[in-house]
Amino acid sequence: MKTIKAVIEEFLDEQRARLKPRTYQDYEYAIHLFEECLDGYAYSSLGPDDSDRFDELSGDGKEFCEIFGPDKISSSEINEFLDYFMVKKVIVSNTFLKVTGRVMRKFVKWMNEKGYMNEEDYEDAAGVVDDLKDGLVKVAELADLIDDYIRGSPKPDVTEDKDGYFTVVKIEPGKLWLDNYTANEPKIGPVIVSEEISSKCEEGWTICLLLGKAGEVWHMLESGFVYQR
Repeated sequence: MKTIKAVIEEFLDEQRARLKPRTYQDYEYAIHLFEECLDGYAYSSLGPDDSDRFDELSGDGKEFCEIFGPDKISSSEINEFLDYFMVKKVIVSNTFLKVTGRVMRKFVKWMNEKGYMNEEDYEDAAGVVDDLKDGLVKVAELADLIDDYIRGSPKPDVTEDKDGYFTVVKIEPGKLWLDNYTANEPKIGPVIVSEEISSKCEEGWTICLLLGKAGEVWHMLESGFVYQR
């Protein structure tokens, strides 16, 4: 079977032949970012035998995409790319975030048509892309809004603080209620925010935050990234 790298090159060759140069450049960059994500993170989900093979061949200078075939691309890798790598590891415009979603949808469909991804895996992968691609810009905009809101707000006198990843479980105008993503503890809230933030937030999204409690309410003190899952 072809390696992932060979499959990617085949895909890009076909796109180069049909697309205008400027559009092709976007396709090429998006796919190379996906390749970079696979090379940097996909090894962590390998089974014992594949992990041993990866350790041996990577020690000789080979990357993940040069070792394994397209059967190692699943909905899990697509999810990590769109909801982690593109959010946290690269700085691109909102326009390019939209492009990335379209390119990944085209790529997984092409893999299925070429026989590099079976129907079940394709449906799972396409479902992940469809779930995440339209939200890429929304979470980026929300992260910027939260950062601006914190910078522009007076620092409250807090009696308690919590930091971590918090999942939005309830939304009211100007207020959020959050669950700690990694700890089993009571729901936190209300967290006071602007009405613009609450209007653009969605239940189920996860936000990296430092929270502080002042009286009976919580405030955002520092912020990181926003994730759709």
